[in-house]
Amino acid sequence: MSLKDYFSFTRGEKRGSVVLLLIIVCLIVANFSIDFFKSTEQTDFSEFEKAINQFEKDKTTNHQLATSIDIKLFEFNPNLISDEEWKVLGFKDWQIKTINNYKAKGGNWKTKSDVSKIYGVDSAHYQQLKPYILLPDEIENNFTPYSEKEKIKATYFNFNPNTISKEEWSKLGFKDWQIKTIFNYKEKGGSWKTKTDVSKIYGVSAEVYQKLEPYILLPEEIEKTTKTSSSKNYNQKVNINTADAKELTNLKGINSEKYAAIIIKYRTSLGGFIKKEQLKEVWNLSEETYKDFENQLDLGNRTPIQLNINIASNDELKQHPYIDWKTANAIEKYRKANGKFKTVEDVKKIHLISEEIYHKIAPYLKTQ
Repeated sequence: MSLKDYFSFTRGEKRGSVVLLLIIVCLIVANFSIDFFKSTEQTDFSEFEKAINQFEKDKTTNHQLATSIDIKLFEFNPNLISDEEWKVLGFKDWQIKTINNYKAKGGNWKTKSDVSKIYGVDSAHYQQLKPYILLPDEIENNFTPYSEKEKIKATYFNFNPNTISKEEWSKLGFKDWQIKTIFNYKEKGGSWKTKTDVSKIYGVSAEVYQKLEPYILLPEEIEKTTKTSSSKNYNQKVNINTADAKELTNLKGINSEKYAAIIIKYRTSLGGFIKKEQLKEVWNLSEETYKDFENQLDLGNRTPIQLNINIASNDELKQHPYIDWKTANAIEKYRKANGKFKTVEDVKKIHLISEEIYHKIAPYLKTQ
């Protein structure tokens, strides 16, 4: 075989080489011309972005609505309220435990914004609570009840803190949020027995108390009273639907007419007691105290005051201790949509009213 044979091509090989060359040329041309065939039109994602933004907005709104359903707002001082009141404000058990640990270590809240720092409180929850927090917006002069300018305006006069009005507290230099705290305390049966008790009012500094102290019409200390030879007869029956404050003190463990007045206030808001056990619902009445006087209780034959669910407004319904605003709103809406209730039992058609709730509220409802 000669050297020439190594560099010669057959007819088939020549054709293959030509076809391969043509393919290579086509690929090179296509590579340079492909940009001319690309679309320069950009996809419009604006509608898609709007849909996403609306979804996020609806999600936030729904979360806020869901949160508000579980919250019942009222004026409060975070340094003074109970665990149950924290729950009503929408706080979880683990949050309340954290709050109590913080208080046990001497912690307290001095301004409204301090509440927003409670672990787990988001901005939406805080904004709901803020108007109801009985604390100042900011710390004023080492937390005295009034500023330097207001000190000049403060008017001192002899006063009993248990009897003076809101206007008189204001004249003494107290802020509106402090006065609200004072009256909330009084509504729960609180009182001041000695002069030094006034120094414990939240926000009263030692300097302010020294100026108030000469004018306080209370004793320096509680006077010891001698026991009388006569003792109460704790076997005596007491009609808890008709008894006044003095008569209620004949119940074993009810030692003051002021606390008896709290029982009467709850009785009035209910419309009357239909079961003895309802006394356990009275603020600060312990199970032990109830057991002490349980055998003295008498309900009498009085029929409770009833709400007419065919004419009572939302506001009237929710004043009852057993009817929250959600239930009152549902009753009113159902009535507007379906007409008057024919029987009290018809309220069970409202999905919010369970069998348990129905049996609790039914004795206090009527249809005509």
